[in-house]
Amino acid sequence: MAKRGKLSKFAEEEQEERPIRFRRYEYLFLIVCEDQLTEPTYFEKYKAKIPEETIFLKSVGAGKDAKGVVKKALEEREKLAIEAKKEVDIVWVVFDKDDADENETKIKNFEDAFLLAENEKIEIAYSNEVFELWLLLHLVNVDKNTALPREQIYEMLQTQIRKTKKYDSYIYDHKKPNPKTIEIIFEIGNVDLAIKRAEILLENQKNNKPIEANPSTKVHLLIQQLYEWIEYYSFKS
Repeated sequence: MAKRGKLSKFAEEEQEERPIRFRRYEYLFLIVCEDQLTEPTYFEKYKAKIPEETIFLKSVGAGKDAKGVVKKALEEREKLAIEAKKEVDIVWVVFDKDDADENETKIKNFEDAFLLAENEKIEIAYSNEVFELWLLLHLVNVDKNTALPREQIYEMLQTQIRKTKKYDSYIYDHKKPNPKTIEIIFEIGNVDLAIKRAEILLENQKNNKPIEANPSTKVHLLIQQLYEWIEYYSFKS
């Protein structure tokens, strides 16, 4: 008799190789992120909340700048449409301001990302300065009138996580992302409060361009829309 561990491994490999039966899904929800680890991992967590055979949620990491993320989204949308043999219902891109204001070339690329996304009917969830601001809002409010450099956001995120005793030695290193960060955020954070806090920041920056709107994020708009579809299909079923 084969050992349970080997049987389990075989089952996992078989499942990975098995083609996705897209006709089971009524709605295709595609998210293309700038980051290749932290951001996709965050959105993948929402799959557990989706009723079976309703929403196909796919999150992809691009590893590119804002404009590159939008271009990647166009490629992924076409690829998914071909695989599913139907149009993708909604596409979001997730990217940061980062150092987009460093020079004229970067400024243009950042602004072009918005124009391209608008022309292609792609929704944008940007953060100024970084996605970690959205994670931080799960844990604490921030001053809406004080700009937050990314290094300060990273430091604040680490500090807030360390306030939970079992994570008092947690280290946040942006260059070497901790794979447990997202799990911790979902364990000790509150997404409903994050949404409310993000709304306050965005409202305060409504007269500023995205490249100037520090601190702010639109990730909550993506999450709100995803929740609306989850609630719709939960009620429908």
